[in-house]
Amino acid sequence: MKSVIIVKFILVFGFSLAKQVGESYPSVVSLLGQVEGHYKTSSNGRRYEAYEGIPYAQPPIGNLRFGVPQPISPWTDVLIARQSSPCCMQYSYLPPYPSGKVIGSEDCLYLNVFTPIRGDSLLPVIFWIHGGAFHSGSGAQYTPKYLLNENVILVTINYRLGPLGFLSTEDEIVPGNMGLKDQAVALRWVANNIRSFGGDPAKVTLFGQSSGGASVHYHYLTNLSSGLFHGGMSFSGTALHSWSLAEDSLEKTRKLATVVGCTTSNVKLMIDCMKARPADRIVQALEKFIFWRASPHVPFGPVVEKEGSELTFINRPPIEIISSRKAQDVPWIVGIVSEEGLYPAADYVTNDTILQEMNDRWDTIAPHLLDYYYTIPNVDHANISSLIKEHYLGSEQFSRSTFNQTVQMIGDRLFVYSCDNAARLQARFNKSPVRFHQFTYRGNHSLSNLLCACDENFGVSHSDEHLYVLSTNFNITLPQDLKMQKKLLKFWTSFAIDGSPNVGVEWPTLNECAGEMCYLQIAGPNKIDVQSKPEFGQKNFWHSIGFNENNYTLAA
Repeated sequence: MKSVIIVKFILVFGFSLAKQVGESYPSVVSLLGQVEGHYKTSSNGRRYEAYEGIPYAQPPIGNLRFGVPQPISPWTDVLIARQSSPCCMQYSYLPPYPSGKVIGSEDCLYLNVFTPIRGDSLLPVIFWIHGGAFHSGSGAQYTPKYLLNENVILVTINYRLGPLGFLSTEDEIVPGNMGLKDQAVALRWVANNIRSFGGDPAKVTLFGQSSGGASVHYHYLTNLSSGLFHGGMSFSGTALHSWSLAEDSLEKTRKLATVVGCTTSNVKLMIDCMKARPADRIVQALEKFIFWRASPHVPFGPVVEKEGSELTFINRPPIEIISSRKAQDVPWIVGIVSEEGLYPAADYVTNDTILQEMNDRWDTIAPHLLDYYYTIPNVDHANISSLIKEHYLGSEQFSRSTFNQTVQMIGDRLFVYSCDNAARLQARFNKSPVRFHQFTYRGNHSLSNLLCACDENFGVSHSDEHLYVLSTNFNITLPQDLKMQKKLLKFWTSFAIDGSPNVGVEWPTLNECAGEMCYLQIAGPNKIDVQSKPEFGQKNFWHSIGFNENNYTLAA
């Protein structure tokens, strides 16, 4: 009898122990196969499930280089997803990465899913698209340490970057937009699989910053993403920026081919040659496209594809798609910060040598820094450069004393006035609510401090706002910053839940404004209110120059 009891104890205890061991890692069964992740803990001690390094497309290597993303095959073994994949291969020349080196892997089309411990209810999904001027960054840069304090699911992704993601021959050989097509395939993966992770495929909201924000906007403009998301928030980036649509892509492709030893007049042979070159050699060639410091902002970016391209992303300019009412009609929020131009200006604010170089070479630096090298005839570059400098600095020179004007000039051109344009234009032609906000709260951390390697407070830099919601290199610890974080978390998650942002005040849509731009100003956790002004970013001045880029007069 005693032996029977012992056997029963061993069987019961052994089964219980095995169950505990089996449950030490969370697991889901997706449409492609079983995925096993691991547990992590949010900043307030909440346990959540993390599935990192899930493939969503075939590795774009070999003959698939420069091609459309190909579907991933189901797997039979358990996929262990406890480590994020390497970033997509990129040429790094900005902090915090080592300057002038190629990092990452060509095999990089992976995503990460972070979800609260699954319950009975499906949760809204935040689909984050990283920024980095379409040539740098990764999904793994951003962790949900703060966001997973809330009842939402976060998905972060990698997508092809630089020439591997945005090279184009302006024809069917390499139509371009591979990186945007990667994003669309990842978005469809979410639609097909997120229910297995506890997510609601009917509540997917896109969020992105800078080129990630522009990417969010692009998904409103392509049929590839139609019906796959239900709202979007673009921080400091839209499809209507000067840098959001590349010019002279074939010329750039030929230049790159020459750098890597693939010179030929036959475009197909040129691409075949580049497919055979080591990937890092292709990416390293990006250094030949950087004229001054980190300029131009986007050497290789989105393009308008020719009719008949395989898996076409867009075949008309963004402004035409919007004005013909073909953009997806779902809620959209556009945001900027008060000192957008701190990226990249903080890189040289404390360097008198660089400031003097700007004075000495402004006529040749400005077309690249302010991104009009291809959109103003070369014979007019010097006149336009002088006009812009005089408008912002008057008769003064670039120096530490005129740094604020320099920051405003760069920010207005690269980010601010085009965000104003894009929001107004989409509000005019879409029925769904479009809202605009400006973030002016300066907390303890800022990207500008990384760029200048200093502790000075220059204001609120490009990239600062989302640092409070998605954990990066900074830890939010000061009481006032934590209060601001709580407000932003509520802002993001309420919008993800039902498309109605909860910010503590009535926030009108742009169509509810009387002529002026009404916007939400976020100046602090207890300083959130609605204001209005005629325009952002000295829009009328920039319109008057007549850049040969997106026809902004429609949005004036």
